Amino acid sequence: MHSVFKMKIKSLLLGLILIFVNCSTLSKYSAIDGSNFKDDTKSLQDKINGLASNGILDGGNKTYHVTSLWLKSNMTIQNMTLISIPTSISDVSVINIGNDLESNIYNKSGVARSSIEISRINGGFKNITIKNIKIDGNRSAQKKLDFASRDGGKHGIIVKGFCTNLNIIDVNIKNCATDGIALYRGLHTNLDSGKELFAIKNVTLRNVTSSYNRRHGGSGESIDGLIMENCKFQNNGLTINGGKVEGDIGAIYNGNLYGNGWDMEGYGLGSGMRNIEIINTEFTKNMGGGIVFYDIADSRNGNFIGRGNITLDNCKIDAGVKNPTGYFALVFSSTIEHKKNKIKLFSGVKVLNCTLYGKLLLRSVNDIDLSNTKIINETDHIQGLLDNVSNLTYKQRTSEKSNLFSWDKYDYINVK
Repeated sequence: MHSVFKMKIKSLLLGLILIFVNCSTLSKYSAIDGSNFKDDTKSLQDKINGLASNGILDGGNKTYHVTSLWLKSNMTIQNMTLISIPTSISDVSVINIGNDLESNIYNKSGVARSSIEISRINGGFKNITIKNIKIDGNRSAQKKLDFASRDGGKHGIIVKGFCTNLNIIDVNIKNCATDGIALYRGLHTNLDSGKELFAIKNVTLRNVTSSYNRRHGGSGESIDGLIMENCKFQNNGLTINGGKVEGDIGAIYNGNLYGNGWDMEGYGLGSGMRNIEIINTEFTKNMGGGIVFYDIADSRNGNFIGRGNITLDNCKIDAGVKNPTGYFALVFSSTIEHKKNKIKLFSGVKVLNCTLYGKLLLRSVNDIDLSNTKIINETDHIQGLLDNVSNLTYKQRTSEKSNLFSWDKYDYINVK
């Protein structure tokens, strides 16, 4: 009887100790969706803010939970895993370069506000390297992801506004609630006047994998100088886990899942793109097409600058799992009302040594070279669609047939 009483006392004391320990850790750890973890945002941000010019923040290959980190010019961030802390607030991306909104507590912080001022000035942020980093966007736990909220605005890496010399090397991004990577001129650059052109210059993506993101693997506009080499953009835009929660359901537009491998979508004159080189990169198994180049600009405007000098070399691109715009793997297109413009929106396009599992759409394009490229279409005998196209050539290797492609032709000249 006495020994039983002692055991009860010990159990009671042990329970009190455990309660005390748990209470003492509440200030350090947050319980979100059943997971206990430390919020490392302030600690990492303080280290970023304290870096000297050309300084390096090395994460020691450890894992950190964060909301939004704001980078600055002349720095490197490397060797860490970053996991996004779930929020019900839109526009909370893991790594931020620049800012154009004060829409939430994270975007209103002191460092975020200073990012707005830097990113709206021509030149903006400069000389940033993101290296050997894994990002998990934790999409299943994120909230407020509707179209009106910019599909959540929860990216893995986002650039907003002016930025020059950005290197993203050996980076793996997955499960973001919006895009894996977004390169965006921002709402504050005023580029449509023609006085300021191309917000984002000289970007290199090398050995980057972007997968299972809720919308696109990557997106971009207003870019002069992009090298993409040995990258993979796969399984983006899909519904996961049977769509059990909001974050599991792929991004929807007009009732359709639509996420692409990479979406290069322009919004007018200031969304130009040129000097783009994509090498040995895969865009496969996404919901929509592998790569989409689309623009609404009117080339009759005196401030229009052509979108051009775009090369894809040795790439594998497919038409996606269920592409809502048709069985197109690679798209260069504009709005229909602009297709009769005398100046084509796109020019100097080279698709070399590539394999397309799906059709090629060319609308408002001049000077296209499709040398040594295979187009495999499993839906019909047509390899592509031509609309307002001029000067298209394609040459196959000597062991293969020369005039391989059959086109659905609407408006074209000099196709041979």
